[in-house]
Amino acid sequence: MSTLWAGYSASDFAGRRGEAARAALPPDAVFFVFDVYQKHALEHVLPGAHVVCAAHVPPGEWDEIRLKTGPKRMAGELALSLLQEIHLLKPRRFTLDWEGRERDKNEFLDKIRKDPDRVRDFGATWTASVPGGPRLAFKSYPGCFCHRRLDEGGLALAEVVARDWAGKTAEGEPRRLLDMGCGCGLVSCLVASVVPNLSLTLIDSHARAVEAARENVASFGYPAEVVLADDGIATLKNAKHRFDIFVGNPPYYSDYRIADLFLDTARKALKWGGACYTVCKNAAGLEPVQKRYFPSVEIVHRRGYAVLKSIHKESL
Repeated sequence: MSTLWAGYSASDFAGRRGEAARAALPPDAVFFVFDVYQKHALEHVLPGAHVVCAAHVPPGEWDEIRLKTGPKRMAGELALSLLQEIHLLKPRRFTLDWEGRERDKNEFLDKIRKDPDRVRDFGATWTASVPGGPRLAFKSYPGCFCHRRLDEGGLALAEVVARDWAGKTAEGEPRRLLDMGCGCGLVSCLVASVVPNLSLTLIDSHARAVEAARENVASFGYPAEVVLADDGIATLKNAKHRFDIFVGNPPYYSDYRIADLFLDTARKALKWGGACYTVCKNAAGLEPVQKRYFPSVEIVHRRGYAVLKSIHKESL
């Protein structure tokens, strides 16, 4: 008997860590997650657990699929797209572990179409451009940052980077740009639309974001490597001091742990003289973090956001 557990996190098993928690599960349990960080967290709490990180539910003839979701656990469209994929796999048994009101649960289940010929497409397409560049049509999926809409912070970041680098030609090898937390690839692709001879490396920890980014760079024809990772450039080969440009839109947490990871990666990845660009709503929180890695920070205000620019002038 094979059981797939979807939507579960490490915190669901934190009360019984290690072998005790693992023993409470069926021996054939397979966990499915979208984010590689969640994969590593589950593997830490449940030693030896089989955890799959992917953009879509693993295919197969499942005896049971268990889904844990609710309004506070998973965004609505992401949960609906996941439920639809589960329904189409036709497991012998389906168990919904719902967090929330029973009324919300019933409304959630009613939204799924049961006719396979009328499967809902949860993807979205929207356009964006920077001054002097073509209008690009981006694809995104539930789970991507700012799914179905243009992120104004990301656009502000792309516009500032494009302004600094547009029209500059690189002699010999192409310039290299590292886009961390790339989402669907908005920032790096917009920059590439106006910067000639630019090679892109995009990193995100969410499998749906990586899927969208790969589709977008392929449709635009930009030379790019898109990587699923949560450890900065550790996954990449020969990445230290390799890049000319770093761009990142770090999530805003009170302790800025994610921003630290972004900026530590930027300092390790950039060449001498390379430029680091980050964006936030208010520079007061991010600026002191960025100064721990780059002594000089220039703040450019754009579209109601602050773009923080630093030049790498210190070798590690």
